[in-house]
Amino acid sequence: MTSARAPKPEPLRGRFVVSLRFAYNGTAEDGERLIAPLRTVAPAVLDTVRDMPYTEVASIHNEPTEPVPYYERGIMLREFPAQALDKLVELVGPDSDTTLWIAELRALGGAWDREPTVPNAVATRGLPYSLLGVAVGPLPEEQQLKASVAALLDGMQPWQGDRRLVNNLAPDEATDAAAIYGAQRYERLAAIKKTYDPANMFRINHNVAPAA
Repeated sequence: MTSARAPKPEPLRGRFVVSLRFAYNGTAEDGERLIAPLRTVAPAVLDTVRDMPYTEVASIHNEPTEPVPYYERGIMLREFPAQALDKLVELVGPDSDTTLWIAELRALGGAWDREPTVPNAVATRGLPYSLLGVAVGPLPEEQQLKASVAALLDGMQPWQGDRRLVNNLAPDEATDAAAIYGAQRYERLAAIKKTYDPANMFRINHNVAPAA
């Protein structure tokens, strides 16, 4: 769900739109069949769905390639019933007073939920949705940007899961890596860090310190 309050090129300028973004790693015929019901929900402003090589996958999100001042953070949702949908529309729909640039709901599941043969650092398996708020503006508006994102996430708190997606955390939320990854994953990551990066060179991130 994307706010139309941010400047956009035609034909999006001055409009409040919902953006559906997806990828399907299968045949073009099956992909067309799967998205056909979505095309019947509402008139399309832009329909850019097409068969594409993997090298063009970044065009699906079509994010800016130049630096943009913004603030973002997100939460996981353990469910998304009709009441949650109504609340989301209330918070960021066309009749709201939100100043958010983007409120993004991602449906997960599928391969995301399957534990791999070789363990990795994904700590959010089993939670079906990710909700992200993005506010855009200069540094002097930092507090307003943070308040806009907080209004969205706080409003959806009744459906919030107890784990966090590390990709969608603000820097000030990522200080406790052990809480983010969980004790078992964190201990394994710390052991790997001790082996391959004992001096903690790669620390400008949601840092996992090398095991003692």
